[in-house]
Amino acid sequence: MVSTTDEQSDRPSRDPEETAEPDGGEEIGFDEAALHGVVRDAVEDAILGVIGTVLLTGVALVVTWTGIMLATQSVSVAGTGLGIVVTAFGLYVGAATLGVVPPAREWF
Repeated sequence: MVSTTDEQSDRPSRDPEETAEPDGGEEIGFDEAALHGVVRDAVEDAILGVIGTVLLTGVALVVTWTGIMLATQSVSVAGTGLGIVVTAFGLYVGAATLGVVPPAREWF
């Protein structure tokens, strides 16, 4: 036994306003050239972002390593202090690159 509400839900509505297409009956599509441009720009940004992150992380590692070597091999207090400052800067650059801390441009 089928109820009348089930039968009515399978039938198209007879109200012309409910069956009318909102765009006037034209097929909704997209511009493939515009989509290609957007996807190309997004992929290019992603690749450049990855390369930039890897390179900046490498720079941070080199600066940190240099600071550690300077701090441990220095014979003066000034050299040790400079090594600690360079090490802290390298750690900050690495943390900012990886998004652990906000970059300096967002401080002000």
